[in-house]
Amino acid sequence: MIQEIKMPAAGQTTDEATIVKVNVTVGDTVKRGDVLLEAETDKAVLPIESFASGQVFDVLVSEGDTVAAGTILAVIGKAEDSAVYHRSDAAVKKNLAAQVPIGLARQEEYLPIVKNLAAEREAKTIAVDENGGLSHFPAMPNAKMLANEMKLDITTVPASNGLFVKRQDVEQKLKTYQDAAVTKSVSAPGGTYEVMPMTRMRTVICRRMQESAQNIPAWQCTVSVDMSASMALRDTFKTKRGVNLSYNDIIAKAIAVAARKYPLVRARYEENEVRIFRHTNIGLAVGLDGALVVPVVKEIDSKNLEEIATAYKNVIQKARNNCLEIDEMGCGSITISNLGMYDVDHFIAIVNPPESCILAVGKIEPRPVWDGKLFQPVPKMTITGSFDHRIIDGAYGAQFLRELKMLMENPLLLLG
Repeated sequence: MIQEIKMPAAGQTTDEATIVKVNVTVGDTVKRGDVLLEAETDKAVLPIESFASGQVFDVLVSEGDTVAAGTILAVIGKAEDSAVYHRSDAAVKKNLAAQVPIGLARQEEYLPIVKNLAAEREAKTIAVDENGGLSHFPAMPNAKMLANEMKLDITTVPASNGLFVKRQDVEQKLKTYQDAAVTKSVSAPGGTYEVMPMTRMRTVICRRMQESAQNIPAWQCTVSVDMSASMALRDTFKTKRGVNLSYNDIIAKAIAVAARKYPLVRARYEENEVRIFRHTNIGLAVGLDGALVVPVVKEIDSKNLEEIATAYKNVIQKARNNCLEIDEMGCGSITISNLGMYDVDHFIAIVNPPESCILAVGKIEPRPVWDGKLFQPVPKMTITGSFDHRIIDGAYGAQFLRELKMLMENPLLLLG
């Protein structure tokens, strides 16, 4: 049986991926689970594994190609089927169609056909602009869209394949401009400045945060948590079990327990409907060099504190090594964003669509609390929830935070 290996969807923050490595060639024998290719998204480098065993009949992409979810990457089948396989135009057309962005399809429904292009190039003078760009090549729709967004003249972009301009050609042209911009100071009134290159990840972060601010009717609420008991629990795990719990691990467990009473924190707003998931999947905002990723640990409700700590350590390390797997991104319903280690008292985080909420966690510091006779120093931490009002109303969100506070101040309830 002939099987098509396609580019999987890589989470709600990822529009496309770039093929960075092709590990197989036509004729190779592979088994189920072998890594055929590696694709770089805005979040990580993802291994594309084979779900079938057999012989590689075809590889339809090359290193450097930009692909969308659903793009056919390779074709695998049994050796006896090799004689009947022939690369068809259908596969190529599928791949081209997968690269056309939604919303642009009506405007750009096809790639312009240039007949006898090689002969035509030889027969006429190729126009070259002042920057060295070849001006007569047709362009893919997604290349045109990116060029329009970045105010780049598409006719200045050379085609790397000698036939038509692809999106990565436009990206390479933009990178050339950006690299030139950051290597020199630009005169400005009152001083100088440097232009920071907009990486793929930073571009996606900008777009999604703008989308969140424009489309999500978010509201915020803050609670102050007495961390004495959680700190004691953390110390006990370290001294008695040799387990280094983070406060994020404890918060994640408390969220999962609180979600038994308040299941809307397990919800996502997708396709104009509220979807309440069976398990609690919690993302953790991880800052990288000039970027931010949100790896997710699934089914926190079915894990104990040690398992949660191990799971988060693993995904954080993967995020820093740019090797997160597809099912470790973009599948959460709530995110923890902790800036306490940077001496931040309190802040407001932006909801990561399509999640229902995000918790902004500040530092732990002693604050005076009246015990009826004296002011006593109590280690306090603020947690500010930002909620999507389409899913969670004010009273519901406040009750959830109250439950979360109670659980963290009485963490033995998390162990039941």
